Amino acid sequence: MLLGTENLMRAGAGCSLCGMVLVTAADVAGRAFASPLFGTEELVAFLAALTAGFSLPYAHRMQSHIAVEIFIRRYGRKVRRVIRVLADAVCLALFSVLAWRLFDYAVSMRRSGVLSMNLELPEYLVVALVGLGVVVFALHLVCDVLRAVRGEA
Repeated sequence: MLLGTENLMRAGAGCSLCGMVLVTAADVAGRAFASPLFGTEELVAFLAALTAGFSLPYAHRMQSHIAVEIFIRRYGRKVRRVIRVLADAVCLALFSVLAWRLFDYAVSMRRSGVLSMNLELPEYLVVALVGLGVVVFALHLVCDVLRAVRGEA
């Protein structure tokens, strides 16, 4: 189920990225004819947030994040496993708090009726969707911690 959600989010991230390209290209082309797209900055910002939030789980599973291997290579297998468990546990704690705060912020924005300045789109939806990406990422971290504790990683 986690993999299916991740694949769906990865597709969403890809669509958001393509959307950013299309909106930006349309805006640039429109500027050439003195009629740029209205609200381009807002749309691109929303799509960028969705791209970042939705790509977190996939990037983590593919190990495409920055790791400090240079220092860890010197240690034995058991020490590396302990370091990995601790690092993943700290990341899990931080991203759990981040997810909680994102959802809390989205609820607050919804209650106060916050809309984007030009297009008047509800901003809480984007914040909540990014929060969803962070939750799926945190679930991947839970799996990683459990695997490392069992000695499978």
